[in-house]
Amino acid sequence: MNIVRQPIRQIDEIEYEHFQKYGENSYGVSAEELKGILEEMGTEQLYHAEEHSYGEDFYYDLMVDDKLVGKVLLLKLARVYQLDLMVFDAYKNNGYATEGLRLALLDSELMEGQTVRAGIPPTSPHQQEMHQVLVQNGFEKRNGLYYLNFKKRYVVNH
Repeated sequence: MNIVRQPIRQIDEIEYEHFQKYGENSYGVSAEELKGILEEMGTEQLYHAEEHSYGEDFYYDLMVDDKLVGKVLLLKLARVYQLDLMVFDAYKNNGYATEGLRLALLDSELMEGQTVRAGIPPTSPHQQEMHQVLVQNGFEKRNGLYYLNFKKRYVVNH
């Protein structure tokens, strides 16, 4: 297995089908958002999200034998990176999520102190599997979310 960093966020046909199946329950992607993505994919069946891509984000394709098996997205949100991780159905239960996340964290150098968080929606059919992937990569559960390199923040009001 290897990872390939993409310069911009892209959604191809296999990821779109994954969103159709799990979008609302696992990723919070509504039917209306899916319709918009499909329209933007057009006839080439590829969505280039340049207007939604930022230099400090990391977009990785998980590849096995030159086949796309999943994606790891690490998106900068204020002081933390938000993790989005998916492995497509045909490639599940092979350890690709665990290894792909490990490789993405190493390549992005986020293991060296940046806070990374992940949530698992209660409606997700992948709750147990995602819990295992996160824990095996050093994440800890705190207040309903999973964190790598958690830092307490204090606010003083005057």
